[in-house]
Amino acid sequence: MASTPSSDQTTASSSPMHDALVLRMDKAARTLLTSATAGEDIQAELQTMCLPITALWCRILRFDPAVPDWPDRDRYVVPSAAMLPLLAAMLRLTAPGAQELSPTLEYGQHPAVEIAAGPAGQGMAAAAGMALAEQQLANRYGRSLVNHRTWVLARDSDLATGVALETAQLASRFGLNRMAVLACPSPLADPADFSDSLARFHASGWSVRKVNAHDLGAIMNALQAVLRARKPTLLACIPANSPAQPDMPAEDELTGPWSPTARRGSSIRRSWLRRLAQHRARADFERDQMGRSRHTMREDWGRLWRQTMRSTPDGSSQQAAFAGLRSLALLRQDVSILAATSSTSSSRSANLPMPFGHAAQPCGIQEHGMAGMLNGMARHGGVLPCGVAGMMTIDRMRSALRMAALMRSKVLYLLTDDGLALSDNGGGWQPVEQLASLRAMPHLAVFRPACAEETFACWQTALNWPEGPAMLILCPHPPPHRTGRRSGHYGGPSHGGYLISCGQGPRHVTLMASGPEVAIATLAGQHLAEQGLNVAIVSIPCWEVFAQQPAAYRTAVLGTEGLRVGIEAASSFGWERWLGTDGIFVGMDDFGISAPANAVYERFGITAGAICQKVLARLLASGAQKGLSPSAPSPSRLEDLDMSLTITRL
Repeated sequence: MASTPSSDQTTASSSPMHDALVLRMDKAARTLLTSATAGEDIQAELQTMCLPITALWCRILRFDPAVPDWPDRDRYVVPSAAMLPLLAAMLRLTAPGAQELSPTLEYGQHPAVEIAAGPAGQGMAAAAGMALAEQQLANRYGRSLVNHRTWVLARDSDLATGVALETAQLASRFGLNRMAVLACPSPLADPADFSDSLARFHASGWSVRKVNAHDLGAIMNALQAVLRARKPTLLACIPANSPAQPDMPAEDELTGPWSPTARRGSSIRRSWLRRLAQHRARADFERDQMGRSRHTMREDWGRLWRQTMRSTPDGSSQQAAFAGLRSLALLRQDVSILAATSSTSSSRSANLPMPFGHAAQPCGIQEHGMAGMLNGMARHGGVLPCGVAGMMTIDRMRSALRMAALMRSKVLYLLTDDGLALSDNGGGWQPVEQLASLRAMPHLAVFRPACAEETFACWQTALNWPEGPAMLILCPHPPPHRTGRRSGHYGGPSHGGYLISCGQGPRHVTLMASGPEVAIATLAGQHLAEQGLNVAIVSIPCWEVFAQQPAAYRTAVLGTEGLRVGIEAASSFGWERWLGTDGIFVGMDDFGISAPANAVYERFGITAGAICQKVLARLLASGAQKGLSPSAPSPSRLEDLDMSLTITRL
């Protein structure tokens, strides 16, 4: 859609009356900051940044105190908890009812707190994600509906982190010229370190400017330059001798003197609402902002996925997930994909991100910056962010992933090259503890599907996961044996765990697995059945979803008696919740050897033959007829339907 010029462009023209208002508000804000509990160094930074931030809020920021969360507002990001008192002071001086806000704001306490305070650099990455979301929405709907900026109040420690440098390079690559960072040097840090950070940002393609933090005229000129910049901007506010300023009174410290700012923000918002009411894409815009899809999305997605899978007959979970994402991007225009294209060999061989068309943007090997940007895109609204990276890079993305889980942001991840992986790397990369650590993260749903059909069902469930981020851990190779449901099946992948097969009569053994190991469990079950045992095969692709099912459902799937065996090419940590005290785990609790995947599997006994030996030995030691369970229940009516239609809401 062609861009329509907006009539509410913010300007920063200077006048004595406006300057007097800014200076009066600066004095009021400094008075509020003195009540903040902070060390001398933090207090010095707050006082240094007070005038630049006051000028920004009073003259430029698109902010309506009455509706602080309207879609086309400027995003003002404060990554560090140490700088939150300055945001609290601005809100107390502008927002009705904000006088009672604590100087130590927390995420969720007020809509103007865009992100949670976290590790240094995470806020920078999130802000870049917000700027990228704004750019994508503006390209889709035009500047008449999307015409805001992203401002960041950063510390020098934010600029010095590796994730900030990755973000700086990505922001320059994506042309995020509506992103601006304001920062000052810490009084306790070496000035050379701050200069080095500025040099790195300049080398990354940013416009870097220095300004006297106590000179209002210089600050306004610098902010005008930010509005005209064609690059992302870093404004370094340097404490220096302040030019003589008139002694401005501090009366009317709260909302009174700020009423011109409130009127300006209200006028901009009302003008935007009039344009929205007349915009031909209003329905699509509002649906994207609410994160909703069309009523026919469920059926259309399943149909398009099946058509796509006809051209990828190998049936691997990785190709099935790519087909699902490609189909979803065609059906939902709000899907935004960032792909770490060079992280793994199979990603390159899969020609990422080309399978996703124009919707994907490559991020090279800068996975940490990419993950942080996905958080900002989710917090911005209007887009459904999805990241594609290699499983081996998860540790580099962990801080950003924890931030997504902490804020319960809707971010989807596709992690390729699962595990030790039936991958070409052999034993060189062995993610022994990664699955356990990811499953231990609150609000994160971890899906490890076994086959193509299970992958698509997991895709649908991940899209509807209500508590935060979700990830699919994928294998690039098809399962060696068919793992589909047979007689005696119960439930389905949409429930997080389900019964693949179970014979008639009392249950002797329950084999539980996820991912590629489901095929091994199926083969082991066939061998044990030849020994006269009734074996149940259970797939648990998502522990978090399975744990939320009713207790009766989990009991029906796992059984009440008999020997339980867990199979997974990873650590046993956490499996006791499903195995009980007498169960057996077949996996790996140590690093293996540098060898092809099949050799490593054999070393740890993750083979059908080794599993059968362990099961028979345990049954022989305990008595072959001990601990039987009732027959498996009949299949539920829901799961008699096609597996791709098991989700009721999209």
